[in-house]
Amino acid sequence: MTLKQHRKTILYTVLAFITVPTALVYTNYAVSNQPEPVRQEQAVPAPRVTVLPVTATTYRSQIQAFGEVQATDQISLKTEVSGRVIWRNPAFVAGGLIPKDAELIRIDPTGYKARLASARQTLAEARLALQQEQRQKEQALQDWKRAGISEKPSPLLLREPQLTAASARHSAAQAAVSEARRNLAQTRIKAPADSLITERLTATGSYLNQGDTVANLQTSNQAEVRVALSASQWQQLPADPRGEAVELFSRDLPGARWQGKIERLSNNINATTRLRSLTISVEQPLSQQQPLLFGSFVQAQLEGQATPDLFALPATALTADGYLWYVTGNTLERAARPVLFSHGDTLYVSRGNLPEQISLVRKPVSGYLAGMKVQAVGGESITRTLASVSGESQP
Repeated sequence: MTLKQHRKTILYTVLAFITVPTALVYTNYAVSNQPEPVRQEQAVPAPRVTVLPVTATTYRSQIQAFGEVQATDQISLKTEVSGRVIWRNPAFVAGGLIPKDAELIRIDPTGYKARLASARQTLAEARLALQQEQRQKEQALQDWKRAGISEKPSPLLLREPQLTAASARHSAAQAAVSEARRNLAQTRIKAPADSLITERLTATGSYLNQGDTVANLQTSNQAEVRVALSASQWQQLPADPRGEAVELFSRDLPGARWQGKIERLSNNINATTRLRSLTISVEQPLSQQQPLLFGSFVQAQLEGQATPDLFALPATALTADGYLWYVTGNTLERAARPVLFSHGDTLYVSRGNLPEQISLVRKPVSGYLAGMKVQAVGGESITRTLASVSGESQP
């Protein structure tokens, strides 16, 4: 290597030792002193909630209850005389309808006719004996007066005891005739009321003893439905609901309905269920366009008393812990409201201290916080729909 080349090598080496540290220092300085980037804060949009305008107004509660249709009276028809059945009404069959005073069976009346004739004969003889005693009393009194005796005649002389005995025998004979006539009439057994025959227990040719059951009947001119209500349901009814109209429905007969009224109220609470019952009556249940059959199970819909200042809410608007959410301006608010009553998917709660009209959050979620800013999105108004369900018109 020449001297010239050796010098170049030394020069390059010195330059490298100088240049590299300088470049590193400059790079570190440039990185440390570069301007910071401009930070732009992005606005987070408020969540959107669907609201429904709801107005407080007056609603009537509709109470649902269930019960079995029963006849007002159950009759066990018994015979009051003995004898053989000689005739039966062809309509006297189980499940048949019989009008009041319709003849059901006839018992052989021969012996009872003979007893009536004998009783009449005894009555005629007693009447003759009474008339004779009366005549003898009058004759004894006249004889006493003709004798000119000033003393008062004794009752025995005037035949008063004999007359009393004759009068008693006459009264007994009259009673015997009445009894014989009644027994004869009882050989024709008739329906005591418009009735449904639930069971027939005799037939032509059978022998009946006094007190034997002829048939079991249910009166058909009125039906009763007894339903049990809780204490909260009773509070929704008027103070005296007797006479209030009730509509009855059948799950087995879609579209069938009957009109009844509250007939009477129970004066005790069932010790087992802790419920109090009321009785609904329906007139002529079997004569209606759709007969209301005894033994059927029906749903009763009772109208409660009118309650003012209520909100009608869809079931989805009330949270599991009993809060409704509403929007004031762009802010979420909530209020605890117990359900007073319900009808289908509609809940009715008290307005309390809330405004008369609120923007109700239709479907609140668990992440909501009171005071949260939101964007209210107007939903379909359900005020008129809820009112039509409850039977009240909106102002």
